[in-house]
Amino acid sequence: MSANTYRLTSRERAVQQMERSKPANVRRNPVVQERLHVKKIKGWLAAVLLLPLGLITAFTLGELLFRAMTRMDFWRSEQFIFFTLGGIAWGATYWAGWRPVRMYVLGHELSHYVVARAFGGKIIGWDFSAEGGYVETNKTNTWITLAPYLLPFYSLLVMLLFGIVGMFWGLQDMCSVSVGSVVVHFRPVWLFYSMLGLTWWFHISYTLKTMIIHQSDLETNGEFFSVALIFLFNVALIILLFLAASPAPGLGFLEVGRCWVGMAGSIWDFFFGRF
Repeated sequence: MSANTYRLTSRERAVQQMERSKPANVRRNPVVQERLHVKKIKGWLAAVLLLPLGLITAFTLGELLFRAMTRMDFWRSEQFIFFTLGGIAWGATYWAGWRPVRMYVLGHELSHYVVARAFGGKIIGWDFSAEGGYVETNKTNTWITLAPYLLPFYSLLVMLLFGIVGMFWGLQDMCSVSVGSVVVHFRPVWLFYSMLGLTWWFHISYTLKTMIIHQSDLETNGEFFSVALIFLFNVALIILLFLAASPAPGLGFLEVGRCWVGMAGSIWDFFFGRF
């Protein structure tokens, strides 16, 4: 699979091609130097801010999960069981050889498309196939460029679909379906948790896979900055999912904030407390 690219505008591509064709001493013009300067600033921002925030948030997530598993029996909850089953189902089909590349590329490009439109960009053209895809727009920024790695497109689609269905049908109500002589009892919300787990791990696995491949999306903002932002954003999303599924009423944003601050203090003391 070739790299899925967020395409620059025609004018930006022409300028970029012209810059590459110039001799090295001519490339040192203010435009090129400004781009390099912005990348350096983002690199420092990632090292000083995004990466530490990501690590603290990841350790906070680990502590919250540990407490939920050991003190609240979260591992016995419907949310955890069916979310995990959905993830296992995706892992099994992936390792069995099913590679829905075309579906991933569609979600990848639609993420660019939707976020570009949300920022007021005009879509000049877009396309996708199993070999790759592109979205060409007249507007670009960090969020548009990295949208497919920050947003689990199909998980958001599942949440939107079940949210709409839940307005007219009780997802927690027990249903019965006859399969031949066998009657199967289930709650529709179980399917929601399973589909959410399947699509979330679909997002994570293909995000990791495409980040390993040469990606112009990541290079646009600097690879280190992009990876740090993607890591922080995805860990934060997992915490939001955990809060939504938490069986403990007292476990909310305030408790997460308290745990996060405590974790930040512990990490600071570990590295700098001895000085």
